[in-house]
Amino acid sequence: MSTSARPSSQAKPAPPSGGFLARIRRGGFQSTALYRLTLRGPTPKGVRFSVPELWPGDPQEGRALLSGQFRFGDEAHTLGNDAHIPDGASPEWQAWYHAHSWLKDVRALGGSEAASFVRERMSAWIDAHADWSPIAWRKDVVGERLIQWCQNWTLLAGDKHDPLTKMLRQLAGRDARHLLRGLPPKNSGYRRFLAIKGQVFVAVALLGGDGRIARTLRLLEDEIDTQVLPDGGHIERSPERLSDVLRDLLELKALLKAGTGDVPRFLQNGIDRTAPMLRALRYPDGGLALFNGGLEGDPVWLDQLLAHTDSQAKAPVTAPHMGYQKLQAGDVCLVMDCQIPNAVGYLQHAGALGFELSIAKQRMIVNCGARKGANDPWRTALAATAAHSCLAVNDSSSSTFHIDGTLKRGPSAITCERQDIDQGAFVETAHDGYMEKFGLTHQRAIYVAAHGTDVRGEDRLIGTGGEYYTLRFHLHPDVKASLLGDGQGVMLRLPGEDVWRLRTSAQDVKLDSSVYAGTLGAQRRTEQIVLSGPLSGNGALIKWAITREGV
Repeated sequence: MSTSARPSSQAKPAPPSGGFLARIRRGGFQSTALYRLTLRGPTPKGVRFSVPELWPGDPQEGRALLSGQFRFGDEAHTLGNDAHIPDGASPEWQAWYHAHSWLKDVRALGGSEAASFVRERMSAWIDAHADWSPIAWRKDVVGERLIQWCQNWTLLAGDKHDPLTKMLRQLAGRDARHLLRGLPPKNSGYRRFLAIKGQVFVAVALLGGDGRIARTLRLLEDEIDTQVLPDGGHIERSPERLSDVLRDLLELKALLKAGTGDVPRFLQNGIDRTAPMLRALRYPDGGLALFNGGLEGDPVWLDQLLAHTDSQAKAPVTAPHMGYQKLQAGDVCLVMDCQIPNAVGYLQHAGALGFELSIAKQRMIVNCGARKGANDPWRTALAATAAHSCLAVNDSSSSTFHIDGTLKRGPSAITCERQDIDQGAFVETAHDGYMEKFGLTHQRAIYVAAHGTDVRGEDRLIGTGGEYYTLRFHLHPDVKASLLGDGQGVMLRLPGEDVWRLRTSAQDVKLDSSVYAGTLGAQRRTEQIVLSGPLSGNGALIKWAITREGV
């Protein structure tokens, strides 16, 4: 940028904070009244057919809403009659509120009280938020809001002379035109997928038109091809996000079947690929593995989700594109992250080469979980390598992220080899996430014996840098740990009579405090096994084994 221009002798007054130029600076052309003028057009008559809703709402949440409490995840705010956003509401909560995803919970209550509540709240929302705001007009939020309106139109709208119905129709037309004008960037990942899903709902259920429907379906096909990987995983690499995508694919299938009588082959293919991969990333307790911003999820909900797919395909044990390996034998179920973060989405963690271990239905070794609010300090801490059952050099992370969760720096390469033999399964993998800073490569090898009572591992650092290593095994809160008398291991007691022993070659073994944030709205205290030692210029080799006692 040139700096040669001379300042004028008389400074010009700054434009008012609420003026046209100020709004342009804050939100671009879309934030102006002029842009809203360009969105004028025909008003849709309403939803063209009864849009299927596959998932019932939660009456308990609906009752909380009637009292003014709007709860998303572990964040709740009580809204007054004016529907203004309360101080302290996170961007994630605001996106959920503006997307009107709470409508289905009110609908689950039924009755005149619920109907009156919805009409009052929608009128208040229109008065407070119909004009531009950065979150309410974000394309993925608009897309989800229009989907909710389509699915709940009979709850929202009255007869054609009803003033609220007229306003909803006008806003539906305006927001639909806004949504159809471009998409979030490709590196936004799931947000882009949601916006395209919204476009399909708008084209099929709200506006109609063969050409418009064909265009949105082409966009959907391209995005499924981009975001659903060849092994059925999702590009953001979060097991929980994969469940979101499968839910969306099933909703799109139901929409198209009701609206056009046809389910495109590419859509059914996407369902058929994602369902087995989601099944593979569940543990015997029914919940999901905790990687890359994902939580356990609700096993009942996951059962319902997979039941809608009619998929009988066998769950894979290897996911070369999504980047996971699953080693199962006897009661042992181990899932390992064998991929590096990519630059798509906002969820990924610095957990490369980390693993989790479940014994039957009891989780034993875990990652710490996730918090999803961008302004939540725990979100950054839980994304660090130290919050995973993995090795760190100088307590630094193998990847770093911007404040919004997007990738800042990470490994440039990873290798992974797997062998399945009669004696068990063996995975060896390595990444270069510590090469630039310390000149080190991290290799990890894990073996699970076929009889399911013996898990063995090696962590190796190759190179000459770094001062010390720290190898962590975070424990589920239900697991009780005690140091062995010789200082070379830890006894692990699971609920009941099951006892396991961890042995290691590491110089220093100790127990330290940890947290478990694997379930929605809960953060439990737990422990971690910490193995550590110096790095003196020759790298390091740490051997460890986890075996069942009394076998």
